[in-house]
Amino acid sequence: MITDSLIAIITIFCLASAFLAYGLGVAVYSRNPKSATNRLFLLAMLAGCYWAFAEFMIWQATTPEGIRFWLKVSSFWPFVIAFIIHFVLVLTDHRVYRIHRLASLAVIYLPAMAVAATLLLTDWIYTIIYLPGTGFVYLPVRESTAYQAEALYNLLIMLFATAVIVSYWMRAETPKVRMQARLICCAFLTVILFGSLSGIILPALGIYLPNLVFIGIVLFSLFITIAISRHELFVLSPATAVPDILRTIPDAIILTGLDGTIISANDATTAVLGMQTIPLQGKNIAEILPGPALDALRSAILVKGQMTDLEVTPAGSPTSTVSIAGSFVHDPAGERAGMVLVIRDITDRKRATRALQIAGEKLGLLTQITRHDINNLVSALSGYLLLLKEEPNDPENSTYIEACMQIANRIHEQIQFTREYQEIGARQPVWQPLDQMLARATEDIPHEGIPIEKHHAPVEIYSDPMMVKVFYNIFENALRHGERLTRITISAAERADGTLEIIVEDDGVGIPSAEKESIFRYGYGENTGLGLAISRDILALTGITISETGRPGTGARFEIVVPPSTWRQIA
Repeated sequence: MITDSLIAIITIFCLASAFLAYGLGVAVYSRNPKSATNRLFLLAMLAGCYWAFAEFMIWQATTPEGIRFWLKVSSFWPFVIAFIIHFVLVLTDHRVYRIHRLASLAVIYLPAMAVAATLLLTDWIYTIIYLPGTGFVYLPVRESTAYQAEALYNLLIMLFATAVIVSYWMRAETPKVRMQARLICCAFLTVILFGSLSGIILPALGIYLPNLVFIGIVLFSLFITIAISRHELFVLSPATAVPDILRTIPDAIILTGLDGTIISANDATTAVLGMQTIPLQGKNIAEILPGPALDALRSAILVKGQMTDLEVTPAGSPTSTVSIAGSFVHDPAGERAGMVLVIRDITDRKRATRALQIAGEKLGLLTQITRHDINNLVSALSGYLLLLKEEPNDPENSTYIEACMQIANRIHEQIQFTREYQEIGARQPVWQPLDQMLARATEDIPHEGIPIEKHHAPVEIYSDPMMVKVFYNIFENALRHGERLTRITISAAERADGTLEIIVEDDGVGIPSAEKESIFRYGYGENTGLGLAISRDILALTGITISETGRPGTGARFEIVVPPSTWRQIA
C-alpha cells in the first residue's frame, strides 16, 4: 500500500522542483539576457515551475472538483517539453533547425498545442477516480487513443532531444564542451526515466503516485548547476557564444554551398539586403545578388581564396549599397565545402563620401571664381587710386572716392560670402526631420503679419546640416521681393516614382520666366544673403534638386525633389 508519508515526500519534490526551476532559470538568464539560448532556458524553467506547482496543488486537493480544477490549470505542461526541445536545438545549433526552422518549430509546438487543448477541454487523457486508502487521484486513460498518442509523442521527442545532445557531445571539439554535453545528456535521461516511470511503467503495475518527473527535474537542475559552475555552461566563450554572436551581429552573414544554395543566414541578413522577413535557407544566392556582382565575387574567391570590399546594389534594395567580403569554407578534410559572405550596409557612408567630394569640387570652383572676381575688383580699385594720385585736385575725385568705397565694400562681401560658403560640406550629411528644419528657418526670419503654413507628413531628409539655410533663403526671397505677399505655404508628398516633392510657394508677384534659372547663378540680384545659388549647392550634396516653377504674377513656387534613398517617413 502506498503510504501517506511517501506521497508527502513526493509532493515535496514537486514544490522543491518549482523553486529550483525558477531559481535556475533566472540565474541563467541574468548571465546574458540578450542570448536566445538563455532566454529559451528561462522560458523552459518558468514553464517547469508552473507545472510543478500545479502538480503540488493537485495533491493538496481533497475533492474531485479541486483535483479537476488544478488538473485543468496544469493543462499547458506539454509546452515545458516544447520549450526544452527548442532550447536544445538552439544550444546545439542543429543543422535541421538551421535549414528548416519553421518546420522544426511547427513539429515542436503544434502537437504541444493540440495536447494542451485536449487536456483543457476534454477528459480523454486523464480521469479522476477514488482509491481506497489514497483518496481521489487522476489516472491516465490508457485505452484512449489520445493518451497513447500523447505518451508516444512525448517519449519520441524527448529521445530525439537526447539524441541531439549525444550527437553534440560526440562532435564536441573541446573537453569543456564534451563535459557540458555529457551533463546535459544525463539531465535529460534522468527526466525521461522518471517521466516514464510515472507516466507508463507504474500505472501499468497499478501503482499511482504523484508525478515522479519532478524528482527528475530536481536531479536535472543538479546536473545543469554542475555544468554551469564547473564547466562554464551558458558562459560567453568561443564554444558557446558563436551562435548568439552570429544572430545578433549587425552585418549580414550568409553560409552557402558551392552551388550557391544558402545553408544559413543570420537575422540581420534580411534587413541589410532589403529582403522580406522570410527564411533564406534553401534559396540561391543568385536571387539576392545581381549576376555581374556574383560572378565577380566567385571569380575573386576562386583565384585568391577571398574577396574584400566588393560594392554591390542588392536586388531587394535598389537604393542601397553594400560591401561584401567572402571566402571559402573548408570541411575537416580540407576540401572546399562552401562560401561564407559578410555583407555590410555602407549606404550612408557612400552618400557622405559623395557629398564631401561634391563639396570639395564646389569649393574649388568657388575659389577660382572668387579669386578672379576679387582680382578684377582690385585692378579697378588700383586704377581709381592711380587717378587720385595723379590728379589730387581734380573735381571728379569725389566720384572716384565713392567708386573706391563701393569696390571695397564688394570685396568685403566676397570675402564674407566665401566664409559662409566654406561651411557647406564641412560636416557629413545627417538625417534631419523636415519639421525641425522648417521651424528653425521660421524662427530665424522676421515675418510679422505673413503666416508660414506647413502641410506635410513627418519625414526625415538625409542632407547637409546647412539645409535649414535653404528654407531660410527661400523665405527671405519671398519676404524681400514678394511685394503684395500675404502668406507662404509649405507642403510635401511622395511621388509615384518614390521621390519626395517639397513645395514652397507664396502669393506674391512671382518670378519672371526669363529669370527662373538666373536666380540660381552666383552674383545674381542684390541683398540675397547666402543666395539661391548656394541653396542649390547645399541640396546637390545629397542629390536633391531645386527649381522655380511658379507662374509670374501669381507667386513664386520652389519645387525641391528628394531622391528615394535620401528621405524616409518617421513616426
